[in-house]
Amino acid sequence: MIFNQAKPSRGQFIVGGAAIAAAATFSTVNVIAAPMKKLVIGLDVPQTGPYSDQGQDQLRAYKLAIEEINAKGGVMGMQIEASVGDDQTKAPVAVENARRMIERDGAVMITGGSSSATAVAVSGLCQEKKTIFMATLTHSNATTDESCHYHTFRRYNNAYMSAHSMAKTLLSKYGTGKWFHITADYTWGHSVYESLTEVLEPKGAKTIKNVLLPLGTTDFSSALSQAQAAKPDVLVITEFGKDMVNAVNQAAQFGLTKSTKILVPLADEYMAKGAGDNFANVVTTAPFYWQYHAEKYPAAKKFVDAFVKRYGAPPSNGAECAYTNIYQWKEGVERAGSLDPKKFIEKMENHKFTATKEPEYWRASDHQGVNSCLVLEGVPIKDRANPYAFAKVLEVHDGESVSIPAASSKCKIESA
Repeated sequence: MIFNQAKPSRGQFIVGGAAIAAAATFSTVNVIAAPMKKLVIGLDVPQTGPYSDQGQDQLRAYKLAIEEINAKGGVMGMQIEASVGDDQTKAPVAVENARRMIERDGAVMITGGSSSATAVAVSGLCQEKKTIFMATLTHSNATTDESCHYHTFRRYNNAYMSAHSMAKTLLSKYGTGKWFHITADYTWGHSVYESLTEVLEPKGAKTIKNVLLPLGTTDFSSALSQAQAAKPDVLVITEFGKDMVNAVNQAAQFGLTKSTKILVPLADEYMAKGAGDNFANVVTTAPFYWQYHAEKYPAAKKFVDAFVKRYGAPPSNGAECAYTNIYQWKEGVERAGSLDPKKFIEKMENHKFTATKEPEYWRASDHQGVNSCLVLEGVPIKDRANPYAFAKVLEVHDGESVSIPAASSKCKIESA
């Protein structure tokens, strides 16, 4: 895999003109009849900003997968090259990156994202450009619900899946009571809040207040003061990346980690590591947890071992999804025998596979990956085998049982 940097300020990489020219007609070219030597894919992830830890870990996983695939002959004999952009967790930047990757670099597939706002925006562009988008770390329902698109696939658990998984576990272990929410004010935060309240309020949970805060907030003192005064049974911190780390650490300063049950609807290894002991007893969800899955599934252990050997630390759940997305795209192209998006999509819809966890599949109606969701509880640092072994698994919920029912979906996917 060769990366040639063209614009250092954007972290953007391009490839040779021959590959670009050949890839430009990908939508109608059958690669068996008209083979290319190289394929370009776009990796559009945050390398700076509040979600940079997640974006950088996805990049590690993408590179590992691409190098493994290239070492075994590539995709139908073609080597993969990557065009990489820093989306800065900003939708306009993410779209600019993706447009440049498609129009200038000849990318036949775009993948990435650590924010649902960027994912939804890039998904719209990829639909316009008839380019496959393998969305990675995007948790908002919208990505495969009201903002779904024919050319987009999302394997990562959505907010509905997390809310239903968490609700099942919480209701059986902790009951309901008074709930106070601190929520990121964009599509993901709104999606999580709506999903949680829709599930829990009919069961008796009482929502006291929902404080909305912009992405990139560093001072949570006003919201936490309100939470402290309200004396809730449960404090839900719907923040991600560095924002969540700041919120949980400041909640500890207010004594809230001792006086109330803290929920973080979605977390990963870097967030828990940043919160340290303040993450102990916090309940969260994740689609993948390296320690748990590596002990149960040989494919997960193989991936985790390779990742640790290469990078010195285990993969986050977003990195696992990034890795699997590359392989799912490769296998879909090879089943189709073509780079034609329509043929690829036909081979992806309802495709069942096993990657690093239980069997899963791509749902045809909305292109949502249907797979299991973990409910986790943070453990103290003294109980962690290493800084990234941050939790114990409370329950594993089958994807089919917690997914948005097809009959309830707002997705109106385009026809071919």
